[in-house]
Parts: sequence; structure tokens; C-alpha cells
Amino acid sequence: MTALLLRTFLPSPLTCRTPPPPTPTPPLIRGPRFGELTTSARVRLTRTNATAPTKPRTLQEGIAELYDESSGIWEEIWGDHMHHGFYDPDSSVSLSASDHRAAQIRMIDQALSFAGISEDLANKRVVDVGCGIGGSSRYLATKYGAQCEGITLSPVQAERANALAASPGLADKVSFQVADALDQPFPDGQFDLVWSMESGEHMPDKAKFVNELVRVAAPGGTIIVVTWCHRDLAPSEESLQPWEKNLLSRICDAYYLPEWCSTADYVKLLKSHSVQKVIHEFQMFEQFLAYINEIELLNFLYLSAMQEVKRADWSQYVAPFWPAVIRSALTWKGLTSLLRSGLKTIKGALVMPLMIEGFQKGVIKLAIITCRKLD
Repeated sequence: MTALLLRTFLPSPLTCRTPPPPTPTPPLIRGPRFGELTTSARVRLTRTNATAPTKPRTLQEGIAELYDESSGIWEEIWGDHMHHGFYDPDSSVSLSASDHRAAQIRMIDQALSFAGISEDLANKRVVDVGCGIGGSSRYLATKYGAQCEGITLSPVQAERANALAASPGLADKVSFQVADALDQPFPDGQFDLVWSMESGEHMPDKAKFVNELVRVAAPGGTIIVVTWCHRDLAPSEESLQPWEKNLLSRICDAYYLPEWCSTADYVKLLKSHSVQKVIHEFQMFEQFLAYINEIELLNFLYLSAMQEVKRADWSQYVAPFWPAVIRSALTWKGLTSLLRSGLKTIKGALVMPLMIEGFQKGVIKLAIITCRKLD
């Protein structure tokens, strides 16, 4: 019976180029951690190019070094929020610096609103996965009263985030440490809100990334992922077009990105967790299975898997962002800061026009995916 349910609902196995998939374990026959995805639950990740980093540790080091090097210049010019802004679709790139910073704050509030969270975060536990220099955490703590813990691969970012938290007296509300999002240093079920603002694109194993987000979320907790994705594939497509892969590979090389995936891939991964949890709970009550019609059970599982997983394409709302970043880099302050920062930052600056091209041609999407972990 369980095998039939798994075949019905879980995505087919797909190969991930980096890193190699872990040794599969029989689904649901585990210890207290339920729902860790097996190979059969992995989704297809689009290969970009062989030039992208191939060893997980090398990739992690590259990401850390990129942000060690570039975070200072970003803070100096753009402030403490290292993510897109949320704009009116008719906004102009000639907006002032304060307008752009306000748009970055708006991105946080819009993400919370989309997930159905208004102002009920007082004393709630939040993990900021890929926290940068802690902008989101400090905002959530200051405005909403949340208790936040942030993790980043960059020692420079973690140190700076803690320093920025100390000055306004937030040290008892927020804290930051160096840690890997694929192996988070937290117990199961610790956080009421799992927050990932534009860090998922760096994850070499998207299935393991989602596993960790679900694992650390408390029952009934909310997961919010805002991330760069490639467009969803049409039913007739096996992969992106060659020119699309080439565009993404050039971006990968500069920003230390592994495989890109689609928004649909994230949704499949999250829904797979929902199905596995429900099946696991029914296995604990085998006597119930003897009295329920199989079709009714399948219908119930299908509805449970769909529950509260939401997605949206916010690409139109972030369109002014990259042109504005380029304009800021071409100022005297921007150019001199770039030259002082290092080769990785300069290399990243040179591919910013490719981000604009990707968005304009519909290859790159800024996606939000949210869900609630089943109780």
C-alpha cells in the first residue's frame, strides 16, 4: 500500500550534478526525523555548464569568499539588505537611494503578507537562512518583536551582523553564526518561521536544502523562500534551450551558483514532504487502513499534499533593481569601491547586465514559495 502511495505522489528520480545524491534510505522507516527526501523524491535540476563549481566544499568556500569580499561595498552603497527590492511595476530606475532601500524593506513585508503573516511574530522564533549582514533579522526583531537566529557561510558577514545588532541594543533579540544551510546547527522543529531571502540559488543540493528548511520548522510553522529560479519547463521540454543554459552558466561562474531549478521544482519538493508525513502517520495506525476505502485515502492524501503550498512570480516587481545596481556601480564611489574590493566582486559586477537580460527574456524568475509545515 505504501509503495503505491509513494509511486502516486512523489516525483520521479532525477540526477543532480553537484553534489552526488546521498545513499537512498527506505522512505518512512526512519528514526524521529520524518520526511527526509529519498532519491525518488528529487526533482530535475537544470544543468548549466561544466565550468560551475563541482565540489561542494569548493563551492562553499567560493560563496564565503565572494561575500567576505563584497559585503562591505554593498553595505556602503546599498545598506544592510542584500536582496531585491519590491517595486511598483511602473517604477523608474532613476529612483533615489532611499527609494530603493524602502523597496528592499517592502520586499520583506510583502513576503510576510503573501505567507499570511501580519504582525503575529512577537517572541516567535525565526531562522534567517543565508542572513547576509542580518538586515532581515534586525527588521523582523525591531518591527515585529521576533527572536531571530541567522546563519551564513561568510565569517565577515556573521561578524558584521552581530556588530550591527549590538549598537541598537538588539543583541538579546538576534544572533548570527557561520553555518551551512544544508547542515543547520539546530534541533528539529525549533522555529516558527523559516526565512530564506535569496539564498536558495546558492544551494548545490536543492532537495537537501528543502529537507533542512522543513526539519527545523516547528509543527504549524511557516517556511518562506524567495529565490532566483529559471522558468518552468513546458510539458514537452526536457531542459532549457541551449542559449538559456549558456546565459545561466555565465552567471553561475561569477556568483558561485550550482544548478538552477524552477519554481515548480521547489513546489514538488515541499509537497513531497506533506505526502510523506501523512503516509507516515497512517502507518502508525494500520488498523485505520483496514476500514478506509483506498480511493478515499488517495483523495485525502492528495488534498493534504496541496495544503498551503503557495507560489508566485515576482519578476515584474523587481525589474528596476538590477539597472539601479549597475547605475550605482558606475558612480565614482561605486567604481573606486569596486577596484578596492577584489576580483570576485569585479567579476560579479561585470555579469550584472546578464541578470537584466535573463529577466527580460523570461529565463530568470524571482520566485516566492511559502508553505506551512503540517502539525
